[in-house]
Amino acid sequence: MSWLTRDSVRRVGVTLGAALVAVVTVFSLPAAAASGPSVALRASTPSGGGVELTAQVASLSTPVTVDYYVHLEEFSGAPLLKIGSSTTNAAGVASDVYQPTWSGPQNFVATVVSTSGAVVATTSLTVQAAKTDPFAGSVESLRPDGLIGRWVVVALLALLLAMWFTLLAVVVRVQQGPRAAR
Repeated sequence: MSWLTRDSVRRVGVTLGAALVAVVTVFSLPAAAASGPSVALRASTPSGGGVELTAQVASLSTPVTVDYYVHLEEFSGAPLLKIGSSTTNAAGVASDVYQPTWSGPQNFVATVVSTSGAVVATTSLTVQAAKTDPFAGSVESLRPDGLIGRWVVVALLALLLAMWFTLLAVVVRVQQGPRAAR
């Protein structure tokens, strides 16, 4: 069986895995209804960064849930990843803000879900997104500044030195052996 190499087995495994993920993706989202409500999706960049996805649902009189997904295109056969959910207001508008973890074109999908849980409308939109840092600004505030921060650092260093001196004293005591009785 010289044709059966490790690389060929790996390729078959990757292909079967991608096919399985595609089948699971197809069956995880019910098909949208042929007629009825429609949804339009648009994107904008809010002042805090990220991508604000706004869905406009038409032909519905009651509030519905809009689920937002991003298609992980950098992985072949990868499923849709749910990134948020919101409920429409009286005007049929729902929005959610997503903080991208990579830069480049990203395909977003919005699905309108009825109260029974059925998907009644779906749309997609490709957006050129920029990676956002979820920790931007928060790390700066964790830096020890001022008098309190300096004293905390000094106290921790003093505690560390005390532990080392105690350990050194125990080692020296063990090396000396037991003391003779007087």
